[in-house]
Amino acid sequence: MEKYKNYIDATIFLVIFFILLNITSYLFVPKNNLEEFGMEQITANGVLGEKENTIDILFLGDSEVYTSIIPMEFFNDYGITSYVCGTSGQRLYDSYRFLEAALEYQNPKMVVLETNAIYRKYTLMSAIQAKSKLLFPVIKYHDRWKHLSINDFGGDINYTWTDDNKGYIKKDQIAASLNPNYMEKEEGYKNIMPLNYRQVVSIKNICDQKGIKFMLMSSPSSINWNYQKHNGIKRLADNLDVPYIDLNLIDSLKIDWAVDTLDKGDHLNYTGALKVSKYMGAYFHELGLFDNHFADPVYSGWHKALDNYKKRV
Repeated sequence: MEKYKNYIDATIFLVIFFILLNITSYLFVPKNNLEEFGMEQITANGVLGEKENTIDILFLGDSEVYTSIIPMEFFNDYGITSYVCGTSGQRLYDSYRFLEAALEYQNPKMVVLETNAIYRKYTLMSAIQAKSKLLFPVIKYHDRWKHLSINDFGGDINYTWTDDNKGYIKKDQIAASLNPNYMEKEEGYKNIMPLNYRQVVSIKNICDQKGIKFMLMSSPSSINWNYQKHNGIKRLADNLDVPYIDLNLIDSLKIDWAVDTLDKGDHLNYTGALKVSKYMGAYFHELGLFDNHFADPVYSGWHKALDNYKKRV
């Protein structure tokens, strides 16, 4: 009898504990996506401030994607709307988190995962910790207790900010690559760690459940990419039956590694990103999946963002 009482007491304790975690998580989670409200990675989280169901394409990945893709070029040329949820050193469990958060407000027709993150290592424990922070935001935002306001105790979540560049981070520096012939053909492939493979499958599954097309894209990078990595991602794409574009093998891009990189081949600068974005914009347009929103008054905010983008470039 005493044993059953202990089980009951333990169950009651756990129930109360998780109720308190949920309550405090609601209090501590930022109610706006501005830095002053405690939001982290605000450029990527700017997607949360976009008008509901107005994003056609969502990009996920690390700094390779936010220095390579210019959403304003897609909108200017084809009226296609997109947002880059890219962060430095992004791991695939972060990519999944950004996707889940964005899908609360958006219903994109396509999700594009930049592939450099697929080869980034992490531990099972770090993935579990990230999942815990997702389920119980108080774990992530516990330091916000000093800055709680009345709004945190009863106000609704209201994301108000978005980035005029839609997640693209413009870089103008030039530092020539030391290895412009990095894509010499090789046999074999670089293995993808099982944790990452399963996470890509999870991202694809959530896309499949919502009727969203999923594809993989490798940005040009003479430091991070090679033919064996290409072979590994090509095999992954074939296994998952998803499209894959390796921009490192597109000769028509005419990436000039003397002038189109900001840091000796690691990332593209603006001139390199412009070449990538013109190519990918035409690719998306030719798919015939996306409406042209350029003349649609619902997207008037995009024209203001486009004007600001053009002034900066």
